[in-house]
Amino acid sequence: MKLLQLTATFGCLENETLNFDGGFTLIGAPNGAGKSTWCAFLRTMLYGLDTRQRDKKGAPADKNRYRPWSGAPMEGRMICRQGDRTLEIRRTSAGGVPMGEFSAIDRDTGLPVPGLTADNVGETLTGVSREVFDRSVFLRQTNLAVTHSQELEKRMAALVTAGEEDVSWSEADERLRTWQRRRRYHKSGLLPQLEEEEQTLLEAQRQTADLRQSLAQAQARADALRRQKEQWDNRLALETDKLETVSQQRYAEAAAALDAAQLRLHTLGDREEAEQEDLALEEELSEEMAEIKEELKGRKRLMTGFVLVVVLLTLGCAALFGIPRYIEPNVADFPVSIPILPLFLYAAVAGVLWVLVVLFTLIKAGCDHRSRKELAELRRQAEENSRLRERRERTWTEALAQRDQARKYFEAVSQQGAPAPNLPPEAETCRTSLHAAEQEVANLQGRLDALGDPVLVDARLDSVRERIALLQADYDAMDVALEALRESDSQLHARFSPQLSDRAGTYFTRLTGGRYTRVDLSRGMELTVREGESLTDQPLAYLSQGTADQLYLALRLAVADLVLPEPDQAPVVLDDALITLDDTRLTLALETLLELSKDRQVILFTCQSREFRVLENHPEVRTVRLAGF
Repeated sequence: MKLLQLTATFGCLENETLNFDGGFTLIGAPNGAGKSTWCAFLRTMLYGLDTRQRDKKGAPADKNRYRPWSGAPMEGRMICRQGDRTLEIRRTSAGGVPMGEFSAIDRDTGLPVPGLTADNVGETLTGVSREVFDRSVFLRQTNLAVTHSQELEKRMAALVTAGEEDVSWSEADERLRTWQRRRRYHKSGLLPQLEEEEQTLLEAQRQTADLRQSLAQAQARADALRRQKEQWDNRLALETDKLETVSQQRYAEAAAALDAAQLRLHTLGDREEAEQEDLALEEELSEEMAEIKEELKGRKRLMTGFVLVVVLLTLGCAALFGIPRYIEPNVADFPVSIPILPLFLYAAVAGVLWVLVVLFTLIKAGCDHRSRKELAELRRQAEENSRLRERRERTWTEALAQRDQARKYFEAVSQQGAPAPNLPPEAETCRTSLHAAEQEVANLQGRLDALGDPVLVDARLDSVRERIALLQADYDAMDVALEALRESDSQLHARFSPQLSDRAGTYFTRLTGGRYTRVDLSRGMELTVREGESLTDQPLAYLSQGTADQLYLALRLAVADLVLPEPDQAPVVLDDALITLDDTRLTLALETLLELSKDRQVILFTCQSREFRVLENHPEVRTVRLAGF
């Protein structure tokens, strides 16, 4: 498979597109621009999105981690080349399931690709499962190490055998050990359980006779005590009837008192409604008194203004008719004679005005008298309402107190019940002894029932012993099978481990410029290396971080060569996998990847510009710079 184009609405990517070259594609982007998101999107397009995954502390599930930031549905498209066909793979969200809708179209014919489904598209195109893909050609900065995997082990085994990749050695070993553990594992398993059951059955046979004898004796004691108890119960019933009659009378009296108190409260009506009506009436009276007071003040202001106007008019008329000239007859500038007509007019106007003043005064006095009378009546009504409200409150308080007292008495009588009759201590002793005897009988009977019928116990014992013999034979046969499996696995590992070690050593020598010449790989993917002509191997823990990353890269490329021998199957994808390498190591790694890209597509994501400087003189490398780089 050769990747041609990706279009994604995935996480921070909003309908963005990446194009790839069939050989080496170098993609630069700053941290946070979506490099890892593109890698995760590619893996999702190939192997789908695990919607059953749940969020963990500090590690959200992919369905939540890569939910589109814009709120749009998660979807994407992948265009790739497989053999002589160009395929278009689409995954979209449908029915609330992210990336749950799948389609695969042959772009040359426009028809769906037969046999290609959402579940098998990744393994069909790349030739490996998701687990092997992650451990071979999918290299991330935080996941360069190659860990042990049953899927990878199957693939390795297929390199050196003619069999199918159905079962790995570890799967077979684990399956046999699981079967063995089911039969015996320390004190657990079927065999210890059956052996314990055998001892239990033997013990049951020994205990059955003793329990039957003890049960007969306990039943005889219980029968005697039961007859004594029946006599005491008859006596107790007579005395209880007498006491219950007295108790019922007290209960009836308490119930009647409570009903009367509740009836009184019911006749008083709704307390809150009455209070609201009183408050409404009080508010209404207050508003009416305020209106009357405002009318009195208004009339007073009106009368005061009217008198002031009359005074001003009187003075104005005096000035108009020239009165000042006639009240000073000895002034030399004015004649001594006094005209009668102007004085008459002045007196008439002034008289009319003051008559109006008197008339308005009388009208105001009458109105004020009525208003004050109404105000007094309203005050009387308010006081009466207040007294009525206080009387009603006292009545309610008394009724509530009466009701509460009756309720407490009723509850006390209800809880008290009828007094217990006084019986002599012998009656209680008889009851206690009978209870103990019945418990003993039940206990003995239960133990007998647990032991089972002797005939059935014997049959079960024979069956258990036969099952033990069969399981023990299976266990011994599995021991033999495990030993044979370990021997065959050692032979198989001795066949494919040198191939992987040689291939990894070749890559590691090239990546380190010839400094290291040998790589050894154990079954658990534990690595050791040899430097130059040294006679001793160094474990991985002794290497620097840069050298360790070179070794991981070499092992990944060797695994890819072995488990994916067809160069047209799966591209090598690196997500900031070279970030810890210094400039010299980086140059050697890029030269190795350039050589590899002649046979297999290589896609390198980086957040640094060093790779672009090293590869700037290589026209066969396609370079892509994302936003912000």
